Amino acid sequence: MADEMERELERTTAIRGFRYGLHDFLAQLHGVEVLKKHNDEMEANYLKKGLIDRKTREMLITVACICQRDSISHMRLHMHAANKAGASPEEILEMIEVLGLWIGGISRAFAWEAWRAQFRPDIPPIDRIVELR
Repeated sequence: MADEMERELERTTAIRGFRYGLHDFLAQLHGVEVLKKHNDEMEANYLKKGLIDRKTREMLITVACICQRDSISHMRLHMHAANKAGASPEEILEMIEVLGLWIGGISRAFAWEAWRAQFRPDIPPIDRIVELR
């Protein structure tokens, strides 16, 4: 069973280009069959070939994550996937800045932090206290 679980977790990474803690959680909590079903649904819907290419699809998913003020780690995954599909870090940053006009400063700051962590980890984090007097 452990080998089957590892194969399905590897499939998770292979079909998406990333693996998130949620995938391991589902597998551990509900078993490999639930993870297989989840992966099958992702292949049939999220990754299906259609009129929208993978880059655009990942950019749209990133927008949805940003607008929901999703976790930074989850936004990073989809920024990573968009980048792997051809979106440059600069395109993703511009998308965040355009969105910021409509989604508000806090959501934009979360998105900036996800972008910083993914593409410019050399820049200090946004969410930190720099100085108190």
